[in-house]
Amino acid sequence: MSAGVIHTIRCDAEVDGEQCGNERFWPVDVAHHRELRAHLRKQGWRRRADRDLCPDHATEEPGR
Repeated sequence: MSAGVIHTIRCDAEVDGEQCGNERFWPVDVAHHRELRAHLRKQGWRRRADRDLCPDHATEEPGR
């Protein structure tokens, strides 16, 4: 038996006081989250002020 790691990125935006809930992963080997973030950037995900933001929230100002 073997085990693997699936890196997952979750949107850190808050909607009505709760976390957005959007998350993405990539079903191929990635060495670390930076590699996954590089791929997700092509799909509209952004990193702002140490927060991962899905395409729906990627235009938000930091601190929101």
